[in-house]
Amino acid sequence: MRPRMGLSFLARCFTQRNPASPLNLLPLHPSNDPNLYQKVSPMKNVSIPTLLAMLFVAQNLSGQNLPNSMYFAENEHTLYTNGRVSTGFYDESTLRDIHLWFAQPNYWQQLKDNYQIGTDLPATMVVEGDTFFNVGVRFKGQTSYSQTQNSDKKSFNITMDYAVEGQNLEGYSTLNLNNCFQDASFMREVSYLHQIRRHIPAARANFVRLFINGVSWGIYPNVQQINGDFLNEWFFSNNGTRWRADRPAGLGGGGGPMWGDGTAALNFLGADTALYQPHYTLKKANKPNPWDDLVNVCNVEHHSTYQP
Repeated sequence: MRPRMGLSFLARCFTQRNPASPLNLLPLHPSNDPNLYQKVSPMKNVSIPTLLAMLFVAQNLSGQNLPNSMYFAENEHTLYTNGRVSTGFYDESTLRDIHLWFAQPNYWQQLKDNYQIGTDLPATMVVEGDTFFNVGVRFKGQTSYSQTQNSDKKSFNITMDYAVEGQNLEGYSTLNLNNCFQDASFMREVSYLHQIRRHIPAARANFVRLFINGVSWGIYPNVQQINGDFLNEWFFSNNGTRWRADRPAGLGGGGGPMWGDGTAALNFLGADTALYQPHYTLKKANKPNPWDDLVNVCNVEHHSTYQP
């Protein structure tokens, strides 16, 4: 399955688990094995030493500090991922008010001028009586921005620690308020993420009401940023490598395998890492030669056949 393009994504292999089954351990590193994605029976052809090792791991899971999205049901001897209801800032049962206050009289024009260069505009943010000074605000999105030129319903990215080091909102340093482009129901993104988190690591999301300088801007999906905070909620470390797929200048949007010009949808372009660098932005890396992993993942995905 291709990732949804235009969003940051993780070009890495995850530990997968069937929500209704015991833990299935799959490789954490890319492989050239074309059978990697074939359906496997978790207990078939498991050697005695491997089985004992798995039992040892299971017995010690309850004593570990698990990521927030995992919990171990001792009575079932099962490790569950995302079996809990979202709480805190992404509580789906809560509709919060977010107030942004800009001191600049021409703040809207400045936000437009800053869009192409991705520069934040400072503002004061108030959430449920708590005030956060000098947060960074900018318009975000690609087609959701370029195809809504006559509308003030833009998507916003808010950087909590733009000018105040360590400033965060309930542990989150980046907020994404999306404008539901081409979704009159305003439900698609939040509903999809609610369902898909039962099967794969995915962002948390709920709804908020946005006010700008005291004027209501309406309802917005509040979608978690794919960053180190996200990785800490799903994995035992956040030292993975992250990329953003880029839409080449002058091309329209759209999803699917031919997103953009068909070069940034995990398409295998060849073994040379230089072929990928014009089409992806390396967001963070904690290892040497991270581009080799991206090439390897694209290679495996291109040559693999999934059998359900």
